[in-house]
Amino acid sequence: MAKYDALETHLRNLPGDTVRLTFEEINNILPSRLPRSAYEHPPFWSNTEIGSSHVWADAWQRAGWRTTGHSLEQQYVDFRRFQAAAPDATQDSARLESETGTSQPDGNVPVAVSNGSLQDEEEKQLVAIRARRGQADFRVRLLCAYGTTCAISGSTVEPLLEAAHIVPHALETNFATTNGLLLRADIHTLFDLYLIAVAADGRVAVSRSLEWTEYAQFRGRRLVAVPADQQARPSTVQLQRHYDLFIAREDALDD
Repeated sequence: MAKYDALETHLRNLPGDTVRLTFEEINNILPSRLPRSAYEHPPFWSNTEIGSSHVWADAWQRAGWRTTGHSLEQQYVDFRRFQAAAPDATQDSARLESETGTSQPDGNVPVAVSNGSLQDEEEKQLVAIRARRGQADFRVRLLCAYGTTCAISGSTVEPLLEAAHIVPHALETNFATTNGLLLRADIHTLFDLYLIAVAADGRVAVSRSLEWTEYAQFRGRRLVAVPADQQARPSTVQLQRHYDLFIAREDALDD
């Protein structure tokens, strides 16, 4: 049983649609205490897309809850139910569907679709369309700003260069150049998984899980390419938000 499964089970069984849990109450639910990052880094309590590398956020969202507020000073987090969680008996099937994109056959049982569900689907499609259109322009602007050079590796092979969002769509839709880095495709993937990050001072951080890989060479280096235009350079605030989530994931490795 994974550490945060206990939190998922607890939230599934709660009545009502809102709850405030103190950090100590969560510690009593979990088999071991929250990591240091939960007390020091606000992004730890952010909602993310299910299936991300943030297993703690996956846990409360699988249970049908999202965080709506928290206080590091007073050490509590507020949750609100946003959907009915799948029964425990079907939890594994739901996870399989999420991971593979396929669902298990249910015979000929008709599925009722509410107007609300249709509206949700339409909204998702519109968001996806806006994202695709915005992404193309985003990449063009970053290619220009970074001189067609990967900010971390220095690669200049244009087909391999991608526009990376510092703060992802799951947290904030922001196509500003200041919320982007031009990265080689493989480094972009690691950046999105919070296995590589960039501190506010421009130094590269690499996960301990990549210690014996070719990516360890980038640890501690400064960005090799930055926009000449100060107004196009990555926001130190956004970099810090991403870096805090990187630290939270590193802390989770100790659990």
